[in-house]
Amino acid sequence: MTSDERPTMRAAMDPMDELVLAVRGDSNGEAPDYELPPSVGLDQASELLGLEPADGRRRAEAGTYPVEVIEVGAIYRVGTARLVRAVGLEKVRDALRVQG
Repeated sequence: MTSDERPTMRAAMDPMDELVLAVRGDSNGEAPDYELPPSVGLDQASELLGLEPADGRRRAEAGTYPVEVIEVGAIYRVGTARLVRAVGLEKVRDALRVQG
């Protein structure tokens, strides 16, 4: 990707009916460079943050989770962008990558 090109993003459904964000570095290729889900479950986020899943749940319930969580009833999710800010894109991409 040259400096005058901007990455493009699109949202789509993958074969498992999960919403994914596709990031393409340039407009020359058909396949995206990578795809990431907009959010992940608390257990997977906890593992990326170096926490045991049970500890992650306790922290989320207590409001002391290391990043902001999304609470939907009794279910907690963590935004992928927040994980990227906390642990870096490479680590998140390697753990959550959906093949494009």
